[in-house]
Amino acid sequence: MHNRFYIDEKIEGYPGKEIVLESISAHIKAFRKKMGDEIKLYDGLGTVYSGKILKIAKKNINIELISSKKYSENNIKIYLFLPLITSHIMDQLIARVCELGVSNIFPVITERSIKLKNEKEINSKLSKWDKISRGAMIIAGKNFSTVINKPVGLAAAFKTAEKFNAKLIASPDAELFLKNYLESLDFKKNDISVGMFIGPEGDFSPSELRLSKEYGFTSVKLSNYIMSTFVASLYAVSNLICFAFSDNNYAS
Repeated sequence: MHNRFYIDEKIEGYPGKEIVLESISAHIKAFRKKMGDEIKLYDGLGTVYSGKILKIAKKNINIELISSKKYSENNIKIYLFLPLITSHIMDQLIARVCELGVSNIFPVITERSIKLKNEKEINSKLSKWDKISRGAMIIAGKNFSTVINKPVGLAAAFKTAEKFNAKLIASPDAELFLKNYLESLDFKKNDISVGMFIGPEGDFSPSELRLSKEYGFTSVKLSNYIMSTFVASLYAVSNLICFAFSDNNYAS
């Protein structure tokens, strides 16, 4: 039974306190919740509240807080750099990789990627992707939502990842397989950050791959087969998650 809900409101409460929420009112009604039902409230930043529905009004609901718990972020951060691709496919891709548990997503503008027209379109996309991220957090039972960053050019994206512990760029022509590279990483360090760049349909251009080397990136081959951006992203993230949390230390 669905009892997890993301909340926009900032809660400063304690057990026994009654609060009024507007952001989840429609969802509570859509899932036919009733007075007395217990629900979980997620702020996307690691705090999970348990509460009981006291009243369902037209535009808000009254909740009695039962308890709250603050979770710590995992020490392993996976940053996924995705090229801008066809809108509906991009939306689906963001949803899936958020469910898998990447920490941050950076949409990247490359030579062969989709281009966004203006600031208004960018803000519209960001708003939509943020909602997708929060929804994925609830579906997957995570305690943190994936941060979706503003689209940037490739050079700026490379610079963002400059100080990461591992800087990887997928290339079908690479000699080193992703799996072999990951086997050499020590995921038991206190903190580790991994940046993974996935190319657009048609891959990165030769000049873009040369630029990646200037920024100290390691080119890795995902498999012996050519993959679409969508499949390559899921494949890469799945491998990263598998190796990073292989000791059942799964991200929350």
